[in-house]
Amino acid sequence: MHEGGLTEDLFDHVLIHAREANARRVTRVKVTIGALSDFTAESIQFYWDSLAPGTIAEGAALEFITAPGTAKCPACGAEFEISEAYAACPKCGTFPVTVTGGEGVYLASLEVETGDDQHEHIHE
Repeated sequence: MHEGGLTEDLFDHVLIHAREANARRVTRVKVTIGALSDFTAESIQFYWDSLAPGTIAEGAALEFITAPGTAKCPACGAEFEISEAYAACPKCGTFPVTVTGGEGVYLASLEVETGDDQHEHIHE
C-alpha cells in the first residue's frame, strides 16, 4: 500500500501549491515517475481518483512523465542511463554502479484556475 501513501503525499503537495496560488481549481497535474521506481501511473491514478472528489482537484487531469534511470561509475566516473538498478558500467565494466536518479516520484508541475478563469502554471 505504499502507492496510497505516496499518492496522498503528492495530493497534499498539490493542494498546498494550489492554495498558495489562490486557486479555485486544479486543472492539470504533471507527475514524474522514475524508470527505476516501483510505482506505476495506474496505481497513482487509482489512489488519486479516491482522494480528489469534493476538493479543488476534482476533475484534474493527471499527466505522467518517465524520468530515466541514471548512474555513475565509482571507478571511472562515467555517467550514463540505466534500465535496472543493478548494472555494470558500459565504459569499464565495473559492477555495481551508483544509482544517481530515476528512483523517485515527484510533482513536476500543475496548472490551476485562479480568479477570472486565469490559468497559472506552477513548476517545481
